[in-house]
Amino acid sequence: MDIWFRPFGETDLPEYRTWFAADEELSRRISYPDDIWFGHVRRPENACWASVDHTNTLIAVLQVDREDGTGYLDIALRPERRGRGLGTAVLSAFLAGPGHGYGVIEGRISPDNAAALALVRRCGFTLLPDPDDDGFVRAIYIFSKT
Repeated sequence: MDIWFRPFGETDLPEYRTWFAADEELSRRISYPDDIWFGHVRRPENACWASVDHTNTLIAVLQVDREDGTGYLDIALRPERRGRGLGTAVLSAFLAGPGHGYGVIEGRISPDNAAALALVRRCGFTLLPDPDDDGFVRAIYIFSKT
């Protein structure tokens, strides 16, 4: 599957917002993309990518908040395309592409989110044994320096 990344833009908001109306699970796990969210991801220290397929269809949104060289990742997949390996394809492509701009990528995952935990394992993240202060599992991906 060919996957491309481009900066998430204001024109992506309407379509991305429909994902939340259609999917309770997404609404429970990821911040709704309101105007405050959009302002946050547009700050210079943060980034947000629209992941698109060969038809330029939005298939995933990846938000990375940078702090002290670490990129804190949230990934949202198009609801009707889940369960078919899309998450692995998108996250792998991200790590091989725009994710390389970070020394470390970290995700914080609810312990009951089996799909997300399996995804990060498949993509080479290390799951830390102790949860963070909010009870989330920390998943770390460290880029090699070679």
